[in-house]
Amino acid sequence: MKNNAKAIVFFDLDGTLLTRDIKVADSTVKAVKKLRENNILPIIATGRSLFEIEHIMQHTGINSIVSMNGQSVIFEGKPIFSNDIDPQIIDRILQFSHSETGIPIAFYNDYIMRISELGEPATKFYHYLQQTIPPVDDKIHYQEPIQMLLLLCESGEEIYRDVFPELSFVRNTPYCVDVINAESSKAFGIKKLLQKAPLQNIPTYAFGDGFNDIEMFEIVDHPIAMANAVTPLKQLAEFITDDNNHDGIVKGLQRAGLI
Repeated sequence: MKNNAKAIVFFDLDGTLLTRDIKVADSTVKAVKKLRENNILPIIATGRSLFEIEHIMQHTGINSIVSMNGQSVIFEGKPIFSNDIDPQIIDRILQFSHSETGIPIAFYNDYIMRISELGEPATKFYHYLQQTIPPVDDKIHYQEPIQMLLLLCESGEEIYRDVFPELSFVRNTPYCVDVINAESSKAFGIKKLLQKAPLQNIPTYAFGDGFNDIEMFEIVDHPIAMANAVTPLKQLAEFITDDNNHDGIVKGLQRAGLI
């Protein structure tokens, strides 16, 4: 499809492609299939890792993803870019969390998830995602490349921004803050995908709802916000579709003339 794609559509997951109960609506699955029939390329752009959402990709038939807020890019099942966090920086943030804030850390790449410690913050966050709590291993970055960290907290991330200017901190849920290299974002990963696939000079669309979608909305041709989106994202949108629990994806694709 990459040689004759008429358009590209980037989909955020939580609050966008996924309903409130962390599922893909049947209407959305049918809409994605219709996109492919229309030679339009669907791509997931998410804060999550590949490991977390392989079942969603299989269910929707989407095999390209900008994951971990642009830290990793897979196109048609093949890795084409990754942006690892320096292990020495991970050591520093672990030490700072241990000595100054008490905030636990989660470690992510495309294939694993680990946490620095068990406790209420981890329980709340993974219950919110309806996921099993990952194993504890605060030395995983010595054995595996890590592309994203999470601060498992409901508040208190502001101090990290001053202490770690080489990192970017974006609150993605009420219970966690995504931590990635400072130059990264969904937009950064999308640019890498368009360059390396290659997929330049093709109209781009994006659906999203959260703060980590802002940079993505700023670079695509047609940003479309969900009705449940945060206000700053709505202000960047070409139009606002219905929410993620009321066929917002289908209605938005129809209004954009893509299906």
